[in-house]
Amino acid sequence: MVLPSSFLRLFSLPGFRLRDSEHRHTSRVRHAMLSLLQVHGGHGVQRVAQRVRFAGDLEALWYLRQDMMCAISEIDGEAAARRQLRPINSMFKGRLPETMGPRRHQRFNM
Repeated sequence: MVLPSSFLRLFSLPGFRLRDSEHRHTSRVRHAMLSLLQVHGGHGVQRVAQRVRFAGDLEALWYLRQDMMCAISEIDGEAAARRQLRPINSMFKGRLPETMGPRRHQRFNM
């Protein structure tokens, strides 16, 4: 008996493999975010964790980073929160449209 997943792999549909890869990456990002939040306690952190659990895609997780930053900053301070989120931020590199990346602030010297 041939399993459906084996059958699809045999034909290797181009769009199917791409979607599966994106889904796996989104799951890894979600897991990393939840692992970081799990270390911290409190009502605010639990609310953010709930939103991370039910985020629909990588873009939604991208926007939830700011909520994570705020929740963790209240407990550990901003510098520590930035340090803790750095590995998660790197997981988004190359996965989102360029316009959604971190903004570079330019300072004007006059």
